[in-house]
Amino acid sequence: MFRLYERHYDAADRDRFERDLAEKNAVVLVRSGTGEIIGFSTILVGRQEVDGTEVNYLFSGDTVLDASRWGDPVLLQAWFRAAGAVKAGLGNGQLFWFPIIKGHRTYRILPNFFRDYFPAADADAAPGLLRIRDGIATARYGQHFDPATGLIDFGESQGHLREQWADAEHRARHNRHADFFLKANPSYYRGVELACIAEFDLPNLKRYGATSFAEGMANGW
Repeated sequence: MFRLYERHYDAADRDRFERDLAEKNAVVLVRSGTGEIIGFSTILVGRQEVDGTEVNYLFSGDTVLDASRWGDPVLLQAWFRAAGAVKAGLGNGQLFWFPIIKGHRTYRILPNFFRDYFPAADADAAPGLLRIRDGIATARYGQHFDPATGLIDFGESQGHLREQWADAEHRARHNRHADFFLKANPSYYRGVELACIAEFDLPNLKRYGATSFAEGMANGW
């Protein structure tokens, strides 16, 4: 997993990677036909009190898919199934996705697969989602999180896409969501992350995200 991560990210540190992994509850793994790991996403299921209410959230940690497989939905499908299994375990409880995002490709999962999310290029601030995002981000990142911008800045990069994979400026000329991400997180290139929020709920999901999520709810991972 670390070798795959290191191929795609600068400022990769093995000790930090292992500390981050040790915090997580699970890992979604994708392997090639020969058994080689070609993608993964780490998952933490957490709970945070926000305005007197306990909020369940799924936090995505280190995530990477080999560049040769970009465009292949296999990792996303597995990830949505995992989220569905987590949701099923909560019964009637709500579950939110809380990602911190340092690349436009990950950000575009939100407009591509969720109907309502925050922050968004096409919508005004959603007070309910904003409060949940800020509550979780403040609890997890303290002074590194700025509620005014939604950005998490550790100063020194904790890992950022290598230059050959980033291409955000090029994409921004062709995709309004990439353009929004670049304006919201102009320092992405040094590892600054944008805190985001969306609810995992079938009516809030679109495309095959809803299908994979429903499979996870019904059948587990």
